[in-house]
Amino acid sequence: MMKAAVLRGPQDLAVLDIPIPQTGPGERLVKVAACGICGSDLRYYEGENPWAKHTLGYEKPNPPNMVLGHEVAGYIDGKLVSMLAFRGCGKCTECRRGQVQLCANTAHLGHGAGWEGLAYNPGGMAQWCPIWEEHLYPLPEGLSAAEGTFLDGLGVAVHAVRRATMFPGSEFLILGAGPIGLSILGAAKALGAGRAWVVDVYQVALDCARELGAEEVCAVDGAHYADLAQAIRAQTGGRGVDSVFETTGNLAAQEFVLSVLARGGCLTLMAGAAPGLALSEASLAGERRITTSSNNLYEEYQIGLELLGLGKVRVGPMITHRFPLEEAPRAFEVARDKWNTGALKVVLEP
Repeated sequence: MMKAAVLRGPQDLAVLDIPIPQTGPGERLVKVAACGICGSDLRYYEGENPWAKHTLGYEKPNPPNMVLGHEVAGYIDGKLVSMLAFRGCGKCTECRRGQVQLCANTAHLGHGAGWEGLAYNPGGMAQWCPIWEEHLYPLPEGLSAAEGTFLDGLGVAVHAVRRATMFPGSEFLILGAGPIGLSILGAAKALGAGRAWVVDVYQVALDCARELGAEEVCAVDGAHYADLAQAIRAQTGGRGVDSVFETTGNLAAQEFVLSVLARGGCLTLMAGAAPGLALSEASLAGERRITTSSNNLYEEYQIGLELLGLGKVRVGPMITHRFPLEEAPRAFEVARDKWNTGALKVVLEP
């Protein structure tokens, strides 16, 4: 038996003793050392299924007894490893054309996908976690298990930056400085981007953005987007920014960023289009592009690992709280109540 944080239903998370997962051919058991609480984990906690919504485009009920957690690092044979937490079927149209991140038959640790029929949906918020052997990655010397938990989000960030087809020196804007927004900041800078604007209303996140290299850090809410748009146009000679990454899913935010996107630029909606978002003729004039970004390719996880190992991306400053696995319900409350706790990234350490 092992201890695991099991989501039994909306807002019903408990640390239980459950059987250690059985492994099949080509699978290994990882002794979990650290698992991050992601924004998607908080949405599962509330009863949503963010993977289905953003990858498949529709709502899907969550399975009972989910062991949450897909940002995982741990030990195999005494060596510290990170885990690429999803695998496509390899047979569908999307997989066969190289878009494994869009596979509808994905098996995804800690998500409500691919584990139908099991008593407990496996995930990383446990003492032991199963993983496909080819999805194990040794962590470079000097990286901690807690830092290794950021590789899932860093892969997502690399994918988003590549989809935006940024060029050396690209000026870009990130709206929402959570761990994904900050990972996009790090990935874009490491891959050669130029000046960055980071916008949020949460000072903890903005302070971290400054530490991680953002040149322009703006504490601005929806009531002042027009003033910020004017300032950005003034600082860019009227052209606007080349790339925008909108992570909040907020309608006012998305309307604002459309107003500062340069000709030929790309707006990437990380949380999907907000209900009610309307496009004018000017929104897409001048070959402006609007797209979404889902998950990452396997190779982009590897790129993120290399950037982290080389020190070109830093993630340590994002970690604000650490809890033992036994305190998972308390850790979730801290992550949910960031305005009072100062949380940015909360990590469980079995």
